[in-house]
Amino acid sequence: MTQQERSEYRAKMRTAKTAEEQEQMRKEHHERMKERAAERGVTLTEEPPAGGRGMGPCGGQMGPGGGGMGPQGGVMGPHQGGGMGPGGHRGR
Repeated sequence: MTQQERSEYRAKMRTAKTAEEQEQMRKEHHERMKERAAERGVTLTEEPPAGGRGMGPCGGQMGPGGGGMGPQGGVMGPHQGGGMGPGGHRGR
């Protein structure tokens, strides 16, 4: 999907009034994506991923904290480092 298509999809999902309506939108969207994938020789799963677990903003979360990287769920504030780049231990 293009960035514009993702934005439009998210906006449409926000208009759903019930969880059932969102689920129906997700299933319809997944069917369209399966068709597009087939045109490109790619196979998608029969069922869409669980709701709210895509890889866009706020999706792809891996635990109660959302980031799955320690007790704070991957949230890093000042002087916490933790990244794999240079300077990860600075300020400790």
